[in-house]
Amino acid sequence: MSQRREDFIPSLYTRITARVLNLQERDLPRLLAGSGLDPAILMPGDNTLISAQSQMVIIDNARALYGKPGFGLVAGSQLTPNTFGPIGYLALSSPTLMRAMMALRDFLPLRISFTHLEIAEVENYLCCRLKITVPVSEENRIHLTECFALVVKAVADAVTGEPLPGLKFTFSYPAPSYAEKYHEALRAEVGFDSDTDAFWIPLQFAQYANVSSDTQSYQRARDLCEEILQSAPRKHLTLADRLRQLMLSQPAATVSEDMLARAMFTSKRTIARRLAAEGTSYRQVRDSTLAELAARHLQETTLSTEAIAAILGYNDVANFRRACRRWFGMPPSHVRALPSDPLATSDLRLRAPSEH
Repeated sequence: MSQRREDFIPSLYTRITARVLNLQERDLPRLLAGSGLDPAILMPGDNTLISAQSQMVIIDNARALYGKPGFGLVAGSQLTPNTFGPIGYLALSSPTLMRAMMALRDFLPLRISFTHLEIAEVENYLCCRLKITVPVSEENRIHLTECFALVVKAVADAVTGEPLPGLKFTFSYPAPSYAEKYHEALRAEVGFDSDTDAFWIPLQFAQYANVSSDTQSYQRARDLCEEILQSAPRKHLTLADRLRQLMLSQPAATVSEDMLARAMFTSKRTIARRLAAEGTSYRQVRDSTLAELAARHLQETTLSTEAIAAILGYNDVANFRRACRRWFGMPPSHVRALPSDPLATSDLRLRAPSEH
């Protein structure tokens, strides 16, 4: 009998766990011991769905490797909105803080499918309750709840642009020995031995406007979320494919050779050798991916050139404009004026990068 999709979680989160633990390639079997999984799932671009049962084994192993209490807070601090792919983008482009929480409610189960977020108005608060829908040990329930708390706090801070007063978290378990770290990590009121595991937002802030949101970006984010989440996982990825996947998961221009090497648990020299064997290089893959993303944003959105440069990870819009001239032989404004699907037209041929 096949398992239901809601019993699974993408391998991405185990990759993040391995990075948090600063594991080397030789250490990966220790993290996966007893899960029945191959270390290949920890390579960037792998979309293997891990059963909830195997994920709990991995969390047990991770806590043992960490060797100290509070690993959920440490791991959760690395779960930025960007690590949730299209769901994070949707939350960050939501028009209000309430809409951002609703985005997590609507789509989080499609990403971490044994979790569910309930939202309700309780007295003067918007209450966001976490529900874990599979049997887990008390230790793993605490771990998952700690991760959840940091995720929703990161989304709230990103949407509002500043920490809001009056936010609070309640947890249904007794205060752990490291309870002071909750206050440090969450920067909000924290309570234990509560009736529920929840994030509480004062109602006067629930409609807090996201100044960086616009209607078109929000709708496009919802469409993108649906499209990517429903697509089938890719198999037999080349290293170049994995680099593209890594660049699509965060501001692409910020993905360095060092970052790729860390993600692959290997060295820059090995990365260069493997890419050369595939007939390409880090610079070629980086340029082609950035050019594709730039053309897509310029053609399909009304975002300003400055906003697109920032999304792609350029700190200086002038560098982005120079890159467009190198890729396309024209400035961003001319790319925007071309017909749809510009990379497929004779007017816009992606030029080979000048550096290898």
